[in-house]
Amino acid sequence: MTSRLLGRIMLCSLIGGFGMGVASAPADAGERMDKILAEKRLHLGYRTDAPPFSSVSGDKAHGFTVELCVAVGTLMKQNLGLSEFAATVVEVDTTDRFQAIERGDVDLLCGATTRTLSRREIVSFSIPTFLTGVSAVVSTGASDLLKEVLVEKSPAAFSAAATAEALKGKKIGMRSGTTAEEWLRAGNIAEVTGVPLMEISDHEDGIAAVADGRLDAYFGDKAILGASIQEAGLGEKVVVSAKTFTEEPYAIALPRGDEDLRLAVDRALSQLYRSGKIYEILTRYFGKPTPEIALFYALAAIPE
Repeated sequence: MTSRLLGRIMLCSLIGGFGMGVASAPADAGERMDKILAEKRLHLGYRTDAPPFSSVSGDKAHGFTVELCVAVGTLMKQNLGLSEFAATVVEVDTTDRFQAIERGDVDLLCGATTRTLSRREIVSFSIPTFLTGVSAVVSTGASDLLKEVLVEKSPAAFSAAATAEALKGKKIGMRSGTTAEEWLRAGNIAEVTGVPLMEISDHEDGIAAVADGRLDAYFGDKAILGASIQEAGLGEKVVVSAKTFTEEPYAIALPRGDEDLRLAVDRALSQLYRSGKIYEILTRYFGKPTPEIALFYALAAIPE
């Protein structure tokens, strides 16, 4: 057990009130599902540094995906007909969050996790839970060309020559182990000669580095960047892209090879989407959902 796993917080107050359902538990559950049913407990992995998806508020795990996982647990209890079911949340970080699932430290990863094919070599994923993408943070005092390329939806953003000119001599930061890093190292920006890519410890440091001039741009998930800027009170010093450079579906990561657990999670998520309960959670963190978001969840739900 690593030191970061010592930050377990019981969520009995949230999930202790699960109602008892009428369905019976599966007769031949997968290995991890067997363990969950035997212990009558879910272990939910969360990051402390990915608001508004997962963070710490006081001494409790908090955020959109954390609350979503709790709602999934509630429905799993009902659907499996369990009289007792609780959860423990376990702190993980970007460096070993998927390995924590492999080791059995956590059953579900309730953070800000993009579903990718390379990650599916390590873990499995639920149906999508959110749609976002990589964006950039730049200083409000940055050059007009840099803003046109990285922030605004202008024609310059589609020009390789304009991008190269805007980034000449600039320093760019990203957090290691993220899809932002993968995109930066493999995309058009990586082809611009002389642009150093600097690894930053966390999003707050990256945004602060842009605000005080140590970085010219910092890349990360748009929703996380926007929440971090607001929390840090740096809205007058930095600005985040109006666009996203990628389209990335978030999902709940879970162990590979356990279709019973995946089915239980997908069934619960689909119930939340079809019933509209997802919008109650979504509104608390992102405001009233748009028609595009409603369509996203309608398409993501699997029919019963």
